Amino acid sequence: MNFHRLAYEALEVCNALTLETFRTFLAQAGPKPGGRALEIGAGNAALAISLARDFAMVVDAVEVDMAVAALAQSRINAAGVADRVTLSRMRSLTLLEDLPPQDLILCVGATDPVGEEHRDPDAAFRTLAGHLAPGGLLVWGDLYWTESPPEPLARVMALTNACTPLADWTTAAGAAGLEVLDIHVADDATWDAYVATMDRAARDWIAAHPGRIERPHIEATADRVRSFLTFARPYTGFALQLMRKPAP
Repeated sequence: MNFHRLAYEALEVCNALTLETFRTFLAQAGPKPGGRALEIGAGNAALAISLARDFAMVVDAVEVDMAVAALAQSRINAAGVADRVTLSRMRSLTLLEDLPPQDLILCVGATDPVGEEHRDPDAAFRTLAGHLAPGGLLVWGDLYWTESPPEPLARVMALTNACTPLADWTTAAGAAGLEVLDIHVADDATWDAYVATMDRAARDWIAAHPGRIERPHIEATADRVRSFLTFARPYTGFALQLMRKPAP
C-alpha cells in the first residue's frame, strides 16, 4: 500500500478534474470510434475506461507504480472493458516504439510522460505529436503557473513537474504542429475537492491501520502533499488542453 494507491482509489479522476468534465471536453473533438488511444499514466483507469465505454476506442494504458497499476487493472476488469483496455507496467516511450500511430494520446498529470529529460511542454508535445496519426488528438493536463512563484516553490515543483505559464502550452502546441481546439481550467471547488479527497483517504487509512509497516511513510507523504498543494495553490492551477494534428 502507498499514498497514491489510497488517494487514487478515493478519487473519481486522479487530478483536479471530474469525469463529466472530461467527457464533455473530449466529445467536442469527435474522437474516432474504434480508433486507437494511449493513456500515459493510467492512475485509477477512470479515463481509460471512459475512452473505451463512452468513445468506443481501443485503449493501451501505461502505469509504472505497482500498487496503482493493480488498482487500475481491478477497475478495468470490474468495468468489463478488459477486451478494449490493455494496461502495461512500463514507460510510455517503450510502448510507443511498438505501437502504430495513435488516434488519441491522453496525458493528464503524468510525471514523466516522455522521459525525465523531456518534461516541458515543448519537448513533450513534439515527441507525442510524432506518434499521432493525421487528424489524431492529444489531450494534455497538468499544473500550470498562474503567476510567478517563489523560488523555493519553483525548485520543489521542478523535482516532478515542468510547471509553466498556461500560455506556454499554446506556444508549444504550435511549435509541434498541433492545432489547439480548447482549454479547460479547473475551478476552485474541483481543486479543493481533489486535495480534500486525497487527504481524507490517507487519514482514514492511517487511523484504521496503526500497526501497518507502511503507516509512517504514508502519513509523511500525506503531510507533504497537503502542505505542498496548500502552499502552491495561490500560484498554480490545473488545466486541460485539447489539440489536433492536422490531416494532410
